[in-house]
Amino acid sequence: MRNLIYICFIGLIASSCDDGDIFEVSLEFEQDLELCIDINEENFLLYETKLDPNESLSLLFPSNTVNNPLLNPTEYNSTDPVGYIGTILIDNSNTRFNYRTYNGDPNDLICQSIVNPGTQIIDDYPAAAGAQASFISTFEDDDNDGILTEFEGRGAQAADGSYPDAQDTDLDGLPDYIDEDDDNDGIMTIDEDADDNDDGNPDDALNSNEAQEDADGEIRLPNYLDNDDDGDGTFSANENENGNGSLLDDIDQTVDSNNTTPRYLDPLAIESFDPAAIIPTSYIRTIRVNVTILNANIGILSTDIIELGTYEYTQTLALPEEDE
Repeated sequence: MRNLIYICFIGLIASSCDDGDIFEVSLEFEQDLELCIDINEENFLLYETKLDPNESLSLLFPSNTVNNPLLNPTEYNSTDPVGYIGTILIDNSNTRFNYRTYNGDPNDLICQSIVNPGTQIIDDYPAAAGAQASFISTFEDDDNDGILTEFEGRGAQAADGSYPDAQDTDLDGLPDYIDEDDDNDGIMTIDEDADDNDDGNPDDALNSNEAQEDADGEIRLPNYLDNDDDGDGTFSANENENGNGSLLDDIDQTVDSNNTTPRYLDPLAIESFDPAAIIPTSYIRTIRVNVTILNANIGILSTDIIELGTYEYTQTLALPEEDE
């Protein structure tokens, strides 16, 4: 939490300061921003509220093709200054920054289509036209498969914020660090015992075919990166006998009626079947938007910079659609 205190001296603001008095405005906010979309869905409102005293800081700006990427960037600079950078001019018309005080909970008014009639704005101090809202936006992608991104071969970051050399084990166009099924065998990575001790490092990942790989002089591949988990020459995805998309309930009991090992882990079960439809996968994108108000003269205080705070949210993004 940042505590910003501004002092008004004699003559600076005649309406707020008595002769010889010092007037203090203390902006004590956590700098954790929230977002609401205006009722007409044409504007965004980033804001923060607090109680005791009841106050809010808010930034209203229009939704358009220029401003929207500030809240939802698809790329950003990886070198200083890091982030997707943008500035919006505060004009007190389409774009407004306000510091407000209330006689009750500010959340009874902000973003409410039906407001609480018991709460009213006591004071409203808009920033003077000419102030600016500066945005720095970044994002981080992760597949939440139990393996830390640093162990999934993401590689170096390019100037646009992307990772062009990221490892893509199954060559499906989705790098391992955002692929829930790294080997595209129909078993999600998190379900292939990729990290037995749950420390995020797959150095203890299950490898059902390790002995055979060693005997054949092959590179050891843990199950979560191996599209033929049992090394029987039949792709795991082709061992879905009943075609229901799950490999766990396909068991070959033609020789041993007591066998409980799924076909994809049974080196003696080599029959191949048409693969089931690919299971859709997704990954999580965490977006962080930092906002600073520049030249923020809001009537009772005049300062060059107000660190408004950071708005953070997540998106669930699906596997990119294939070209038709």
